[in-house]
Amino acid sequence: ALRSGDVLLTGGAAMGLFIIHTSLLTREDHLIVVHPNYSSNLEVPKAIGCEITRLPLNIDHQWTLDLDQLEASIKPNTKLISLTSPHNPTGQVLSDEQITQLTTIATNYKVKILVDETYRDACYETPYPVLAGKHPQFISVLSFSKGFGLPGIRMGAVITQDEVLYQTFLAAKEMIQICNPPLEE
Repeated sequence: ALRSGDVLLTGGAAMGLFIIHTSLLTREDHLIVVHPNYSSNLEVPKAIGCEITRLPLNIDHQWTLDLDQLEASIKPNTKLISLTSPHNPTGQVLSDEQITQLTTIATNYKVKILVDETYRDACYETPYPVLAGKHPQFISVLSFSKGFGLPGIRMGAVITQDEVLYQTFLAAKEMIQICNPPLEE
C-alpha cells in the first residue's frame, strides 16, 4: 500500500518525467516507450542518448498494448518501460490482466515501469488506484493539469514505493526546484 512518503510533489508532470528519465537512464541503457506518447517521454531519453524502442499502438489491435511485443523488445540493457494509462489520444486504460502481466515482466526482467497517469482523473470514473501502489517496480506520474483543469498551477507528483529510488528522485528535484510555490503546496 502507498504511504504519503511515497509521493514526491513536482512542478507538473513534465518535471516528474524529466526527473525520472535523468535519474534512471544513461547512454548505455535501453528504453521501451509506447507510441504515440507525450514528447517528454521521447525527447528527454533521446537527449540522454539512450537506445529507444517505440512500441506502437495501432487500430488493428484496438489500440491495446501488445504485451508479447513489449516482452520481445526487452534487451539485457533495458532499464525502463514507459507507458501511459489512460493513453492519450486513444483513451485506452491498462486492464487488470495487463497490470498483472506487467508486474510479472517487471519482476522477471528487473525493469522499472513508468506509467504516465496524467489523464486518470479526467476519466468519468477513475478505473483503478495509482499503479505505483501495485508493485515497487512501478513508478506513477500524476498531474493536476488535465483532470482538474489546473494547468497554470503546475502541480504534479512522482509516486514510487522504492525508498532508494524516491531519495534519488528527491535529490534530482532539489537540483531543479527546492520546493513548490506555496499556492501549489
